Amino acid sequence: MGSEHQGRKRAGRARLRQEVVLSSRIEKEFVGTPAAVRQARAFVEAALAAWDLDDVAEVAVLLTSELTTNAVRHARTTFTVAVACRPPELLVEVGDGSDALPVQRPKSVRSEGGRGLQLVAALARSWGTRRRRGGGKVVWFQLDLPAAA
Repeated sequence: MGSEHQGRKRAGRARLRQEVVLSSRIEKEFVGTPAAVRQARAFVEAALAAWDLDDVAEVAVLLTSELTTNAVRHARTTFTVAVACRPPELLVEVGDGSDALPVQRPKSVRSEGGRGLQLVAALARSWGTRRRRGGGKVVWFQLDLPAAA
């Protein structure tokens, strides 16, 4: 059963990679569970691999992890992840069903959490939020793409 599961997993990744290659923007919905954070990271990683954007993959996956973790912890709804390749930038958006906008907390060595948005602010070229029609919000970040060689 283990090898059968791995085979299905590889086939699923191949299908996703094929979908990504055909588009400069891709979006997927996830169930708001901790396991979905890992799935969202894999989704972003596959999109960037298909577009040959390995140079920004590590930071993009890290920041996606932060935003999707916030969606799971605070929104407690399904969430979407959209990735758009718009040279000279990469745009990643995480949308959820909560109207509560995230707040960047002040730095504190004593707090156990609350550093995710600080990380996003430090590593992204820009980031922000917007409300969605019909409720909910989108938290997004942009990364500079490397110049073409």
